[in-house]
Amino acid sequence: MQFSVACSFDDSLLEGLAPYPVYELYGKLTSDYFGGGRPSFYLPTVGKHELADFVNKTHQKGIEFNYLLNASSMGNMEYTSYGQREINRLLGWLNEINVDSLTVANVFFLKLIKKRWPRFKVRVSSHRYTDNPRKIRFWKDAGADCLVISEVNIHREFKILEAMREAAGDGMELQLIVNNWCRQDCAIAGNHAVGLSVASQKKSKGFPLDFCSLYCNHMRLDEPVHYIRANWIRPEDIHIYEKLGYTRFKIVERNTPTAILLERVKAYHDRRYDGNLLYLFQNYAYPLDKFSLRDKDAFSRKRMLKYFIKPKAVNLLKFLKVVKFGDKGSVLFPLRGSNPVYIDNRKLDGFIDHFLKNSCASKDCDRCGYCHRWAKKAVKIDPAWRQEMGLIYDELLDEIYSGGFWEGYLDTIKKMASNKNGEGREIFSDIKHFARILKAMS
Repeated sequence: MQFSVACSFDDSLLEGLAPYPVYELYGKLTSDYFGGGRPSFYLPTVGKHELADFVNKTHQKGIEFNYLLNASSMGNMEYTSYGQREINRLLGWLNEINVDSLTVANVFFLKLIKKRWPRFKVRVSSHRYTDNPRKIRFWKDAGADCLVISEVNIHREFKILEAMREAAGDGMELQLIVNNWCRQDCAIAGNHAVGLSVASQKKSKGFPLDFCSLYCNHMRLDEPVHYIRANWIRPEDIHIYEKLGYTRFKIVERNTPTAILLERVKAYHDRRYDGNLLYLFQNYAYPLDKFSLRDKDAFSRKRMLKYFIKPKAVNLLKFLKVVKFGDKGSVLFPLRGSNPVYIDNRKLDGFIDHFLKNSCASKDCDRCGYCHRWAKKAVKIDPAWRQEMGLIYDELLDEIYSGGFWEGYLDTIKKMASNKNGEGREIFSDIKHFARILKAMS
């Protein structure tokens, strides 16, 4: 067992990882020309000097560093003279600071790096959704040193996983993400990856509305079974994958407070976790008491103003509904109090046994009902919170679908003046709510 762990660029992370079999950290600049698999507003604030310094500290601990160049779309700029200069400049700098490996999400970058910078080991991103032996062989033949298996659909298809491990052979490393919680077989995963990529590119002028995440979280609220049939691996089940020949496991996310990252590593190292399983894989609703001073940067007033207050891109009076959603759901802000969603990990003992003998690839989940039964047993959602969040989702999504989110300010003011449908009172209430939040933020 060896771990690849998300980098929080916090010195205490390196100290805390010392007892565990961690072979690499992975991360990137908050933004660069090509972008990556997560939006900038979601990531630690890291410039070139700090990243170079942290790579050096990582090496001093005997740990490698993987830099992410895993954007799913770069607007075809990579095929221009300017784009080529940018990639050569970035790769040259990454070579100078002794980054060990690179994660890419397209075959062009893979071949380019292998030709021009053969020192780097190159890994294929999970955002290429590699989920069968044929895809493994494609990337192996293209020269990839490592591949992160699809994060959305294959972790409980054990015969396919075994065949993928055999196809990789001894010359290619495979990683499994243990704590991703994307919906099983998510039909919009590709769209999501592209949207996230653009939101971490320096040249991007778009608004970072993570619509796919918003949509999927709404589905989880309506159908809690999505929590259970997601592609995660319980710490108690790691041994099953080891028997198939998998030894390298990836722990996410890069916006996670250092204290929680360390607790996740410990849980998977110890092969047991007692408590709310959601704590291991949810990529928001982090408890406030787990935040260091550095961790709080991602939830600061400065961060909010930098990435979201764009009056020409969206109607900020309607954006207040995003703030309300982010506050109640603890998405844009830390969790205060207990998590309203609780997944009792002990009640999932035995859940994996069904999949050791059965494949889901040809089944209709709603007809099967296996995961639904386990969800009723293990998932508890605070009913009052669920009702309130449901209304917030409905209001926000209605503004997005109807176009109100981008409505002209004059039209909004007219509606407020006429007090149409009580919209004026609602907006004034949202403004007061936003003001209270800003005052409370660091």
